[in-house]
This record gives sequence, structure tokens and C-alpha cells, in this order.
Amino acid sequence: MPEVVFLCSCALIAGWVDAVGGGGGLIQIPALFAVFPSTSPAVLLGTNKLSSFFGTAVALLRYRSLHFVEPHRWITAVAAALVGSGAGAFVATWVPANAMRISVLVLVGCVLAYMMFNRVATTLTERPENIPSRGTQAVLGGGAGMYDGLFGPGTGSFLILFLVRWGGMDFVRASAAAKAINLATNSGALGFFVFAHSLEYSVGLPMAVCNVLGAWIGSSMAGRFGPRLVRGVLFTVVAALCFKLLVELFLGS
Repeated sequence: MPEVVFLCSCALIAGWVDAVGGGGGLIQIPALFAVFPSTSPAVLLGTNKLSSFFGTAVALLRYRSLHFVEPHRWITAVAAALVGSGAGAFVATWVPANAMRISVLVLVGCVLAYMMFNRVATTLTERPENIPSRGTQAVLGGGAGMYDGLFGPGTGSFLILFLVRWGGMDFVRASAAAKAINLATNSGALGFFVFAHSLEYSVGLPMAVCNVLGAWIGSSMAGRFGPRLVRGVLFTVVAALCFKLLVELFLGS
């Protein structure tokens, strides 16, 4: 029982973080592995996806109700993300883990440097949502799905940065749109874990309730306090991911 309470607390925080700037998995996954060190990694990853799936869905609904996103306008990206996540999961079966860590570390390091030295505007504008073309959406969704299926951590954060830098969106609308694409990548992964019976429902469902609550609070705060909140959380998540990868690479964990 104390373990479930701890995990639910982590899920609440993860839901808030993920709704604002992405990266909730950086909180939930280590917590699950710490509490259940002898449990199959597949079961723990599936339990994490069960929780984060519902949180992402609620964050998307909340952003929609606040008029920051129209999900139907991102159908191409969503479809590409579903295909990409399946392809990424397949590739993950034969790519060496250490090679993947090094590649992602380089990517995250570049993103972190970009955020530190290139200040992107954080003022919420009144312009309508800027929707990329279908071709751009296909590349964006497919790439995000591939990365999520292949590696995972920080998918939502990378989506936000792409939409801000190359999509011309402000941080709040980018975060809202990222939820639609991230929900698709989560759906593909969750479907696989359900089919493989790699889930612990007695833990995942209570965590899902808390993740939903955190997601609702986080998306509401992002809508109220604007892009500066999203950018601040996003920077923290990317820095944490970079640190995590460095530790794993040099300590071999």
C-alpha cells in the first residue's frame, strides 16, 4: 500500500509535467523500477503507458476545451505517429542499447544548447493555430512515433520544440498539438502491452487516476500562465533527460 501511494504521487507530478512540457516518463518510469526492481521491465513499461495514456488524453481534452488545439486538424500527423511507433518498436529489437544512448545524448545535448543560447519568443499571440502541411505532419508524426517506439523519453518535449521552431507556434499551442500526436504514439505502445499481457492493472489504474488529475491541473495552468511556464518546464525536462543519459552512459546502468 505505501508503494502504491508513492507511485500515485509520482504519477500526479508526472501528469502535470507531461501536460505542460512533456517528459512525464522521466518521473514515472524510474519510480516504477525503484519500487518493483524484480518485476519484468516490459510489465513496468506497460504500466507506465497505461497511466500516461489517460493523462495525455485528458490533457488533450483540456487544451481543446481552452481552444488551444483542434485535434481533427492533426489527423495526418496522428496516423503517421501510429505507423512510426510500430516501426520504431521493431527496430528497437536489433539496435544496440549503448549506440542508441549515445545518439540520443547527442540529440538532447544539441536541443539543450539551442534552448540555452537561442531565446524563442514566449509571448502568447492572438494568431490562429498554425497548422503544418500534410507532408510536414507526416514527417513530424512519423519521426515522433519512430523515436517513441525506439527509445521513448522526451518525445513530447521534442514535438513541442519542433512545432515552436519550425511550425511557428507559441509554446502553449505547441504543447497542446503535441498531445494529439503523443496520444497516438502512446496508443500504439499501449495496444502492444495489452496484447502481450504486460500490465499490472492494480498499480496502473490508480496511477492513471492521479496522472489524469495532474494532467488536468497542468494543462489548465499552461493555458492560464502561458508560454513562459511551458518553456521553463520544457527546459527543465530536457536538462533532466540529458543528465539521465549521461549517468546511464558512464555508469552503465
